[in-house]
Amino acid sequence: MRISNSQQYESLMAGINKQLQIKNDNNASIASGTRFQRPSQAGIDYKTSLDLRHTQTQIQGSLEALRLAESRLSASQTMLHDISNVLKRAQTIAVQQASGQVGAQEHAAAATEVKHLLDQVANSANQQWQGEFLFSGTAVKTQAFAIDATGAYQYQGATQDRTVAVSSNQSIISNVRGDEQAFTDAFTALSNFQTALLANDQAGIANAISELTTASNGIINLTSRVGGQIQALQSYTQSYQDMKFTIDLRLNDHEAVDMPALIAEIQQADIALQASYSQIANIKSLSLVNFLR
Repeated sequence: MRISNSQQYESLMAGINKQLQIKNDNNASIASGTRFQRPSQAGIDYKTSLDLRHTQTQIQGSLEALRLAESRLSASQTMLHDISNVLKRAQTIAVQQASGQVGAQEHAAAATEVKHLLDQVANSANQQWQGEFLFSGTAVKTQAFAIDATGAYQYQGATQDRTVAVSSNQSIISNVRGDEQAFTDAFTALSNFQTALLANDQAGIANAISELTTASNGIINLTSRVGGQIQALQSYTQSYQDMKFTIDLRLNDHEAVDMPALIAEIQQADIALQASYSQIANIKSLSLVNFLR
């Protein structure tokens, strides 16, 4: 069967297009660092890459949620430390003022400082983080504590905890609520101490030492509990970082290009293209000669 020049030309052009596609694909792989850029190049391998990248996205979301929770709890822990320091100072004042040699004038002066300490506790308990009240539970736009008609601080936040979704089936508490007994004890102890000082109530002042100690221990315990939560979050974070590292390695191994092999294919394609171009030139020359005859 005789093959016409036209058929040879079409066959050569098909080969040229194929070699050009090989060069384009390999150059794209070299530029991107991946073996394939579209499903038609790899099929199952492309689907595997999509699955691995989906897992990467899920892990990254978990890490961001864990960082958010840790940051919020760390801010809460800082405020609890501040409250603890205030209560320690109040305890020192209470021991000094409980002495029978301290009179009404000194008690009144101490009451002024205790009022400032009470304000400090209220300020810490009503602290905001990223524009949201730390200790108000899910009522993030509501101030955690406010003074009621009797002059006492009352919790006015929500009774539900804030949580972050670490995965589709796991959520973690990421806040401390102001309705914890430790907050109530702190406000009550400082308020009672101030009242006793203003009233020159020696028995009340002596009783304040015990109340302040109880309140201080409560805040310390709450601070320690938050520290435990932060440590747990850090452990979770490390686990997810390890998972991310493993998936990153798998994806890199799965998609990584064999640079020497790609370059060799490009060189082979160039040789094939030159041969095809030469043959096309010959066909055109023969066609011209035939035409002139």
